[in-house]
Amino acid sequence: MRLVTLRILLLLVAAALTAGLIALFTGARFSLSGTALVSALYFIPVNIVCLWLLARLNGARRGNFAGTLLAMAGYRRDRLGTDILQGFLWQLLLFIPFALVIVGLVLLLSGGAPIDTAFETVFVPEGATPPELPRHFMIASALTVALLFPLTNAPAEELVYRYHAQGRLQERGSPLWWSLLLPSLAFGLQHILLAPTAAAAPVYFAAFTVWGLGAALIYGRQGRLMPILIAHFITNFFTGGVPLLVLLLLGLI
Repeated sequence: MRLVTLRILLLLVAAALTAGLIALFTGARFSLSGTALVSALYFIPVNIVCLWLLARLNGARRGNFAGTLLAMAGYRRDRLGTDILQGFLWQLLLFIPFALVIVGLVLLLSGGAPIDTAFETVFVPEGATPPELPRHFMIASALTVALLFPLTNAPAEELVYRYHAQGRLQERGSPLWWSLLLPSLAFGLQHILLAPTAAAAPVYFAAFTVWGLGAALIYGRQGRLMPILIAHFITNFFTGGVPLLVLLLLGLI
């Protein structure tokens, strides 16, 4: 679990640095929640560091990092088509409880308000406006996120939380339930950094813990990470592509 702890600490430092830079250049108040708009951007270098560390921990030599990571993920060329189809299936099945947890907690935290008002109450900071970031920065960051976020985040998170943490706990003889639960809780904890408000923090924690637990169960059952990694990639692809799509629709690119 040391690598998991290191990843969370690196993300916390990256979020603090990002918040400081936003405050410095826009005059906005320093706030970690204020980095939610660009969180995918600072995830990228942390993902790259984690992938490098994973490859080194698993004996990769110079020039063979990609091959080592693919082997850890269980990549097989002859099964790629099946893995992609299963990835779409797992993405759908994981999204259903993920979405239900979000909706249920939002309604609970808002005291039973109408759904649109409930989401605004939980996810929109009261009386706050997003920092006005330069147009060229938003365009460059959207392009960077669209290209690099899915390619780095899905493998980094699945290899860190499922392959490494879950696998190491099982190798050391930990109870199966603990090997599944502990990395999933850490996965949920990491995603609190994405919460735009304090009220949204428990929602993010619970929803991503549920996602992580579902992924852990699938990985434990199949014994191969590639299908669940593809499911994660599909989710990140749409997440990373949203900022770029918005800019395209607004005619900024």
